[in-house]
Amino acid sequence: MEYEIIKEQINAELQNKKTNDKLLEKIAIQLKKIEKAETVYLKEKAKLENLVAQKQNLLNGVTTKQVEQDKEE
Repeated sequence: MEYEIIKEQINAELQNKKTNDKLLEKIAIQLKKIEKAETVYLKEKAKLENLVAQKQNLLNGVTTKQVEQDKEE
């Protein structure tokens, strides 16, 4: 009888390990997706900030050519 109890406990632990491993794989995949999305977000944010800066420069009377010349200097 004791053998059956131990056997059931081991089987339950093995099943829990399999489930845990699957969850860890899903977590790893989700983290990769989040990192990729964050990279895209940062690129898009930089683009937006650049556009806003260009708009502000236009409002201040600075042309795009002047801004590009300033960057080159």
